[in-house]
Amino acid sequence: MSKSTAITIIKLDPPEEREAEWNKWYSEVHSPGRFECGFLGFRRFELMEGHPQVDTRQSNIPKYLAVMELPDTDVLNSDAYHAVTARWSALPADTFEHQTVKLNRFARGVFGMTEEFPPQDEFRLPDTRYVFLSAHQVPEAFVDEFNDWYVTEHLPLVLDAPGFNSVRRYVHLTEQFPPMLARGGELFTHVAIWEIDSEKVFQNPAFRSYTPTPWQSRMRRHFTVKMSNVYKEIARGVAG
Repeated sequence: MSKSTAITIIKLDPPEEREAEWNKWYSEVHSPGRFECGFLGFRRFELMEGHPQVDTRQSNIPKYLAVMELPDTDVLNSDAYHAVTARWSALPADTFEHQTVKLNRFARGVFGMTEEFPPQDEFRLPDTRYVFLSAHQVPEAFVDEFNDWYVTEHLPLVLDAPGFNSVRRYVHLTEQFPPMLARGGELFTHVAIWEIDSEKVFQNPAFRSYTPTPWQSRMRRHFTVKMSNVYKEIARGVAG
């Protein structure tokens, strides 16, 4: 199967009513329905409240997260994709398809992969069922140094910690694909998806005694942390 080079990230809170029914639809109808237009796979996650138990945790984060795996961004401009979108757009206004994009804190963005450690030869979903999302808003003037710091210093330190298995980094493709935002929804310029064994990886004493390096302290003055949270997988699928 071809390699995934881009993703769509969707963050949102559930509907106030029929949450279980909505979750079933999202996992069994909506997400796998994208396979017919070239999507490779998907994973859905639920926020683990109170984790990580370190001072980087961000509050006021939506309950659900979806990551849709794309071979490239061309699928989002394909006739097959537009056909699926048109068909679902024609559904009645009271269906989940229309209601979802209006839910609290809904945010959808397209992201291109910049790094992957360790690299994969072809697409496959990881065996791990927990992720740590670290997302930042980085001013354009500091993007190069941010990437240099992250890959050169920060990434090796974290991957060396027990329970951190791999990481993929992405940049928000805002110019090609403007984000979709409902009330309270927000995105970010850069995101790292860390595959972790469980939420317990942050119980390592090294995290509580960690002191930022001079380079990290300098970078923190320039970027804003938008997400720093642990999620547990609740559904997944791979195109046949």
